[in-house]
Amino acid sequence: MDITPRSRWRWRLQNALFVVLFLSSIGATAWLSTQYRYQADWTAGARNTLSEAGRRLLATLDQPVELIAFVKDDAALHRRIEGRIRRFQRHKPDIRLTFVNPDLEPERAKAAGVSRSGQLVIRMGGRRETVDDMAEKTLVNALQRLARGNRRWAVFLDGHGERDPFDQSNPGLRTLAENLEQAGFEIQGLNLIRTPAIPDNTAVLIVASPQRTLLAGEVEALLGYVRAGGHLLWLHDPGDLKGLAPLAQALGIRFVDGVIVDANPELRVMLGIKHPAVIPVVDYPQHDLTRNLKVQTLFPFSVGMAYQGDGSWTGDVFLRTLPRTWAETGPLTGGEIRFTEAEGDTRGPLALGMALTRELEGRQQRVIVIGDSDFLANAYLGNGANLELAMNVLNWLSLDDELISVTPRSAPDTQLALSDTALAVIAFGFLVVLPLGLLGTGLALWSRRRRR
Repeated sequence: MDITPRSRWRWRLQNALFVVLFLSSIGATAWLSTQYRYQADWTAGARNTLSEAGRRLLATLDQPVELIAFVKDDAALHRRIEGRIRRFQRHKPDIRLTFVNPDLEPERAKAAGVSRSGQLVIRMGGRRETVDDMAEKTLVNALQRLARGNRRWAVFLDGHGERDPFDQSNPGLRTLAENLEQAGFEIQGLNLIRTPAIPDNTAVLIVASPQRTLLAGEVEALLGYVRAGGHLLWLHDPGDLKGLAPLAQALGIRFVDGVIVDANPELRVMLGIKHPAVIPVVDYPQHDLTRNLKVQTLFPFSVGMAYQGDGSWTGDVFLRTLPRTWAETGPLTGGEIRFTEAEGDTRGPLALGMALTRELEGRQQRVIVIGDSDFLANAYLGNGANLELAMNVLNWLSLDDELISVTPRSAPDTQLALSDTALAVIAFGFLVVLPLGLLGTGLALWSRRRRR
């Protein structure tokens, strides 16, 4: 081909276009890689992804967060910590992480309240908290406490055989109290004989199924607390009101006679429930308290209720039993239980939890009445969504609506446990079957090629 000025010009133009297109493609690839990111977590339980509860909490934080990790100068350790904190930074970019070596800067560690290497200091809005580990649950609970700003006192009435927040036995409420403390509540018992007045700084007063009758003066103190706008959680088990009938009348609550039982044996078998008086709540009415509950809650030996107020309160049912339940007034032992309306049984579905609200002096007062206290006990709190419901209730009563359902779930077990039989099968497969298979395949190919 003859080289002419025109062909030379075309050749140069083609080269120039190639260079421009090549550089443009590289630039476009680089731009796409910085502007569009895709990540997938295929681990069991998505344990490398921040839980939904943690994401909801971060969405409520309107202030930057500073994290200071007091650890040694170890590059591998720093990378692991950064990877863990990066889960939070994806949803809240103004989280800043810095490292301090406590051995090289002991004065700074002492001023931050750090007592040993490995602790993390969290600062937000002028407040500070020190945690001992960097698990998601620990960090979320610490951020939740900082978000509260001031103390929340959860006061438990005692002196009448109520469930005890410091009792670690099955009937006690110690597990609940520990979770409340982790979420920023201060736990306090209150005996109205020793302290006749309910403290003004009480965020929530909890009356957890008294077993002995309250004195008239104690009941009047409770009524005065409610009249003054205090927030109340009343847990009532089947049976006598123990002197609290005036409180029920003031709230417009009427309890249904009998113990709620469930006549659905198939559902009980599916959920592993052996006693008909252990009631599962599966379907939740629309309410802030239950909007994020995905699994059932269990209520042993509970009582139904109805709202019959004069209109001063707004009553909303947030817990309701299934249609095949009823309130049984007869004995629960000695044979098959049958619904008998003539004997005073009340057919379900029955209201099991009632949320009462009213406007008082320019602010909203909240009261919750639940016809069971066993579901909060140490023996039952871990069943289904009982703990999540309990935290929702206390957060709602303390007017922390934005913190409802921020109880982080624990990561699943990451260890592989194999039986001796499984180990023997795997060893035999890798040490015998796989080598023989490779040898056999090789011999077969060799024989086939030789025949050809």
